[in-house]
This record gives sequence, C-alpha cells and structure tokens, in this order.
Amino acid sequence: TLAMRMGGAPGGEGGSDGLTVDGQTESVQTLFVTGNFFTMLALRPYAGRLLLPGEGATLGADPEVVLSYRYWKARFNGDLSLIGKRVLINGTPVTIVGVAPKDFFGLTPLLEMQAYLPMGMVGIDGPEAQNLFTDPKAASAIVVGQLRPGVSSRDAQAALSALGTQFNKDNPRAQGRPGLLVKPLHPPGLVSGVNPLPALTALFLTLAGLVLLLASLNVANLLLVRATVRRHEMAVRSALGASRGRLLRLVLSESVLLAAMGASAGLVLGTIVAAMLRSIRLENEITLLFDFRVDWRVFCYTAFIALLAGVLMGVAAAMRVAGKKAILAINESTRSVSGARQRLRTGLVMVQVGGSLAVLIAAGLFARSMVGAEHADLGFNPHNVLNLTLDPHQIGYTEKQGQTFYRALLERVRVLPGVESASLGMAVPLGESLMEAEIRAPGFVAEKDERPAVFNLVSPEYFGTNQIRMLRGRDFTSADSEQTHPVAVINEAMARHYWPKQEALGHQFTVSWKPEVTAEVVGIVTDARLIDIEEPVQPTFYLSVAQHYTPVLSLQLRTSGDPLAPAADVRAIVRSLAPTMPIYGVRTMERAVHGLNGLFLYEIGAELAGALGVLGLFLAVVGVYGVISYSVTQRTQEIGIRMALGARPSEILALMSRHSLLILAVSVPLGLGIALAMGTLLADFLVGVTPTDPATYALVTTILVIVALLAAYPPTRRAMRVNPMAALRHE
Repeated sequence: TLAMRMGGAPGGEGGSDGLTVDGQTESVQTLFVTGNFFTMLALRPYAGRLLLPGEGATLGADPEVVLSYRYWKARFNGDLSLIGKRVLINGTPVTIVGVAPKDFFGLTPLLEMQAYLPMGMVGIDGPEAQNLFTDPKAASAIVVGQLRPGVSSRDAQAALSALGTQFNKDNPRAQGRPGLLVKPLHPPGLVSGVNPLPALTALFLTLAGLVLLLASLNVANLLLVRATVRRHEMAVRSALGASRGRLLRLVLSESVLLAAMGASAGLVLGTIVAAMLRSIRLENEITLLFDFRVDWRVFCYTAFIALLAGVLMGVAAAMRVAGKKAILAINESTRSVSGARQRLRTGLVMVQVGGSLAVLIAAGLFARSMVGAEHADLGFNPHNVLNLTLDPHQIGYTEKQGQTFYRALLERVRVLPGVESASLGMAVPLGESLMEAEIRAPGFVAEKDERPAVFNLVSPEYFGTNQIRMLRGRDFTSADSEQTHPVAVINEAMARHYWPKQEALGHQFTVSWKPEVTAEVVGIVTDARLIDIEEPVQPTFYLSVAQHYTPVLSLQLRTSGDPLAPAADVRAIVRSLAPTMPIYGVRTMERAVHGLNGLFLYEIGAELAGALGVLGLFLAVVGVYGVISYSVTQRTQEIGIRMALGARPSEILALMSRHSLLILAVSVPLGLGIALAMGTLLADFLVGVTPTDPATYALVTTILVIVALLAAYPPTRRAMRVNPMAALRHE
C-alpha cells in the first residue's frame, strides 16, 4: 500500500480558448481538470457549484465550465444570473455551473486562470488534445497530488518511479514516455528558460534588509544622542530612587512607541506603494496576475521586525545611561561628551554610509544594465511594427476555414495605407508562444542533456516585417504549401551547431513530432533574440505556417509611420471576415519588447534598486549630518578655546573635516566590500555590465563622497562661526 493520498490525477492542461456570451467572444485562460480537482484542494464555490468527482472522466462528457471570481466580477459585474447559462467555448456549447472561490487563481504563480473545464472537454482544443485519452505517450497534463502526513517527496518519487516502470511494461505503446517526477507545486516558469523571480526576490529582500539595517543604525544613533542628552535627567531619577529596571522600561517604552509609529507610517506607505504596483500594465500576450495587496501576515511580520529593531536599538541606548551611577552621571553631565560615546556614534555612521554605498552601487549597476538592455542588439527591428493575435479556433473554425480566413486577411491588410509588409507568426520576438522541439540531423550526435531547438511557424514576409536579415538562401513563398516538401529557414546558431564544418543549405533534419516532419533547409537568417534579451541565442528553425497550420497566430504589420494608425482598419477587416472573432494582444512591437521576456524585469529592477538607493543615500546624509552636527555642539567649548587662542576659521574647518574624512575613509572600503559580496546575486540580472564594473563603482563612490561632504558642510560652517566668548560661557 502506498503511503500517500493522491487526488485521482487532478491534473491540468490549459491555454487560451474563446468564450462566447451573447454573441461576444473573447479569449480566456482555461484549465482542463479532473472532477475531483476542487475537492482535493478543499475549495468551496463562491457561487453555484464546482466540478464534481467523476465529471469529465469520459471524452466529450459533462460540457460545463467554472469561471474564476476575478473574471466573473470584471467581465460580468458579478451577475449571478449567469449561473446555469449556456455559452460557447471554441464554438462548443457548455453550461456555466459556478464561480470559483474569491482568492483562488489557479496553480501557476502570476498566471491567472479564468475558466475551468472538465478534462473530458479537451476535444474543444482540437483532435490532438484528445490524445490525452487515447495515447499512453501523451504527457501534456500535470498530475497534482497531496502527500499523506509523514510521507516525504523522496518516498513518493520511489513509489511513482516503480509505478511508471510497471505502466510502461504493461503498455508497449507507452515505451519511451517521460518518467514520473515528483516536485513541489511551484512550476519553473511561465515562459521558456529559468524563472528569474525567486532570485530577483532574494536580491531585493537582501537590499531591503540592508536598508532596514541602515534605518536601524540611524535610529540607534538618534537614541544614543537622546540618551546622552538625558543622562542628567536619568541621573536625577536614579538619585531619587528609580531602579535600573524602571529606567530601562522608561527608555524602552519610548523606543517601542517610536517603532510602532514607524510601523504605522510604513503600513500607510506600503498601502500607497501596493496601489502603485497594481497599476503596472505588463505588455504580455497572456493574462498575468499582479495582486499586490497589504497582506495582514506580511504586515504582522514586518511590524514585528520594525518593533524588534526599535527595541534592540532602544536597549542599546538605554544600557548607556541606565547603568551609570547617579553621582558619576551628574558630574559627567557637566562635561563634554566622552570619546567612547563619540566613537560609537561615528562607528554606526560608518556602517550606515558603507551600507548606503553598497545599495547605491547596486542601483547604479541596475541603471547601467537597463541602458545596456535597451541598446542590446536584438537581431530584429521593433520600431514601426504593430502586433495583434487571432485564433479562429475560438469561434469554432476548422483548419480549412482558418487557413482561408488568414489568406484573406493578409491580402486585405497588405494594401492598407502606410503598411509596408504584413506577416503571420505563431510567436512574435520576445513573446510567450515560442516552443521547443527535439530534432535529429544526419551525422549529428547530440550531447547529454542538450537543450532542444526553438521553433516558430511563420508566413512569407515574416523576416522582412521583423527585419531579420536573410544571409543565404530564400524566404518562404506562396509556393510552399501542404502539397510540397516541407522546407525550413534556420538561424546562424542552428547552422553552426548542427553543421559546423559544412554548408547547412540543402541539408535535412527531422522534427520529433507525431507524425515526424523532415524538412529541408532553404534559408539561413541572422540570430535574433526571440526568447530572452540576455541569454545566448538558441538554435532556431522556422517552418512555413502554410505547411504546418496552427490556429493561434500573431499578425504583424510594418508601417511607414505610426504603427497604431492601421489598427482600426485591421479591426474592421477582421470583423468583416469573422464578426465574432476575438482580437487580443494589440500592441506595438516596441511595447512588446517591454514584456516579461524583454525589458520588464530590468525596468522593475532598476526602479526598485533606484528607490532603495535613494532611500539609503538619504539615511547616509541624515547620519553624517547628525553625527557631525552633534560633534560640533558637544565641542563648542573646545572650538571657542581654540579660536580664543588664535585658531583661524580655516584651521577649525580642517579640524572638523578630519572627522568627516575619517568616516568616509572607513565606510567607502566597507561599502565596496559589501557590493562585491552581493555580486553573485546581481550577476544574473545585468546586461552589458559586470557586477564589478569599475566605472559604476567609481561614479557612485564619487557621488556618495560629494553628498556626504555636502551634508557635513553646514555643521562644519557653523563651527567656523562660533563666537569664542559665547562658546566659553556655553557650559
């Protein structure tokens, strides 16, 4: 008996489908699930009911759909009369049976599912999707299970590996199918490549933690100054019988009150920032969920950290005064500040300035990286290009109808005023629809764990529209059809990889599809960054969409002027050809470059790092100004004596400047060291600049030194203007 409780394969297979309500069709993110999907997750409906165990077990059975709460609220304004209504999905009638729970968005982080259908309805996505029920090698669905208490992932992996081996033995047609891999329900990413969000989160948590440390040190310095100023008061209280514990409680209560006020202000600021983050509009082909809310658990955690920091800093300050003997403290209150206290405050400021320098360097590197990413050679020209996505299958079109629609569409949009070229593609550069495929080439031996090649299905003029340069051979033409031998255009990376010592033109390779496709290389184009701005370009091949039809295609128009100018005409043409056809993803290619696979993370990184850098610089300025100003106040009598004995203002300036220079002499190397230590976290998010870029380090260090000296100048200037006679009467 296996020591686990599985959910009966409540797996999911999803994508975009067309939901038609009252004659209006729009694209929604769908997930096909088994009937016990919701019960295994212990979810209850917001309205109506959810799918039931056993539903969808048979192909074509139970034509039902459950809508997500957010989609139901946004699209239908929370209309409860929608429950029980018959609608169309990809032209197939289904019934809306319920609305999912309010806070349930699906299984994939950031990706919001909008509709859930029984697994038996996968046929609405085409004949290929039905393989899930008929082909043992079909591995396009994930299986979600819940482990019994006390069962580890390793135990589950061992049991499922044995189960998979036995399944392959019992089903000869399943030989070669992927094995069963157990891993936590945290998918690796939304797009090709590695998900950068965990590392990005770790980086900014580190930077935020560093800023918190700087703020804590700043508060500690202020509390130390306050404690020193109040040492006479504390001494009097002690002389009148106040115990050390009572003095500690007094100081700590003030520290906790200060921390609580800071946490409250942080909550208000956090709410404002969360509202700003919710306004982020990510230029993306798919609906991404950015649900930035002030979660009570996050607030409690951060409030606890703020209170803890305040208490610790308060304890440090309280210990400086609560332990003094009354007579000693009273006598000390009549003298200037001791060297030990001054050294402690100076040390805290040194750490502040050093930490601020590290955060500023990170911000500078992100800014340089942003500039580098914006000017990176993409291998294509994003200017003056309009993108929009269509899917005839969402309104029930067959393959033949879809091909007819696209041919007519291209013919009509190519003659629009201002349109220089028009093309179709399964994916646009830096989009989310690119896929990978295993290929074989005669004489080529693949290395172990070699990544598959990237592929795209395109029409003639795709390379011209995107200005991807043809190096050798030819583009696709209207003569390339289902009746002719499959042809392919490949990029330089693929030519170098598979045919390193010979001309790739004329060679053939086989794509491991079902059925397999053998294509002849007829053209070679330059490398274009189709997946990621930073990663090396993968071997990529392009096939003719006329020879390998897919319903979801992006129409791209290169224009002589404003790329959005023909958008209205294109919509009118689509409406005339297919009145209910949904049009989505209407955006310029320049905006698409700012999507998730493009500049989005670099922009967010630069903005967040810049905000933290400015905050860190502000804290450093406050710290330097405070310690120099307090030093001048405490040394007023000394300065007066020096001036009475003939010291010139320039000598007083040199005396006080030595203190500022000492702070910088220690804090700058400290900050540089911290920045170098953070290099491993920064490296993955930098384009065109290294984590040890000398120019950035030099520029940021210079800025910090200048700002710190400017912060120290007002109190230093005040010292130069001290009246000797007034200073001698100061104490």
